Amino acid sequence: MNLFLLAVLIITAGGILAILLARQFTLMRLVAVLGIAGGAGLGMLDAFSRLLYDTPLTFSAARLGPFPLEFSIDALAAFFLIAIFGICLLAAIYSFDYLRHAPKGLGTAASYLFFSLLAVSMALVVTAANLITFMLAWELMSLTSFFLVILDYKAPQNRKAGLLYFIFSQVGAMFILVAFALMYRYTGSFALDANGLDTTAKWLVFVFAFIGFGSKAGVFPFHVWLPHAHPAAPSHISAVMSGVMIKTGIYGILRIYGVLNLHSPAVGGMVLVFGVFAGVLGVVYALGQHDLKRLLAYHSVENIGIILIGMGIGMIGVEAQNPIMAVLGFAGASCTCSITPSSSPFFSWARAWSCIKPEPLPSTPWAVC
Repeated sequence: MNLFLLAVLIITAGGILAILLARQFTLMRLVAVLGIAGGAGLGMLDAFSRLLYDTPLTFSAARLGPFPLEFSIDALAAFFLIAIFGICLLAAIYSFDYLRHAPKGLGTAASYLFFSLLAVSMALVVTAANLITFMLAWELMSLTSFFLVILDYKAPQNRKAGLLYFIFSQVGAMFILVAFALMYRYTGSFALDANGLDTTAKWLVFVFAFIGFGSKAGVFPFHVWLPHAHPAAPSHISAVMSGVMIKTGIYGILRIYGVLNLHSPAVGGMVLVFGVFAGVLGVVYALGQHDLKRLLAYHSVENIGIILIGMGIGMIGVEAQNPIMAVLGFAGASCTCSITPSSSPFFSWARAWSCIKPEPLPSTPWAVC
């Protein structure tokens, strides 16, 4: 068994044991935290080693009828796994003391179960190797985070926030599904592949995917749910949602960009424009907030905008065959996105470019030359 699967199983076991030990409040919290934090730490070390030593992994976990559930850990996936596992580890540790005054019973235990499933689903999203696997993991991530947002369901504002988040999640998922359906229509395969797509089809796929992933990332104007969900969720869950869950939307945009290999400066220009709007308006809205969690939610929108600005500049640099522009753009985006920028595949790519002659850039910005 590889370390990634072991990490996923340990995290899941931590959530399940929390339910079984619901009557033993302190023991329940301790076991859940040890399971989630321990599994996350193991997964982070595995992802870091794969990124550092360039050891990709591909495996098939199970089968759903005729549809294989396939997973792959490459440099891009490993980069996001480090951030996902790292933030979940810290959030789990913080939750032990944060929830000490929470109601004793099944509700708090269920929060740990949904937390563990959220961590696992985010990891599965960034390692999904085909369309079916990706959508299943994406929906699991959306549903578990929804239940965490409405954890205190007795408060009317929390129920309203949960409903708003659910609507935006499912509408975004429908746009992603349309993008994937177009890919399947042209390729006849559930693989993350764009062979057979013409330029028009690639543009349609990218636009639909950008809207779907942008909704999860909180890109303006799809950010409406963020300032409502943040105050509703427990603080450690808010940190996970802001720190890494919305970054899965960034992952989706990057992955689709790499798969489509869409050579057009307009792609980078579109991403850049959305990034500028999100970055500026996120700050403007944050200035008028007096609730700390809502303020942080709008700063998350601003943070996503900064990441998109870097990505847009990097994409334009790739199309313009400008190595310096591409490296600086993607390196800036990765440093903003990750808590460990020095381990970023974009950083490794920048180092590789610093010691070779300018040649045609690789079709995917995280490819190591």
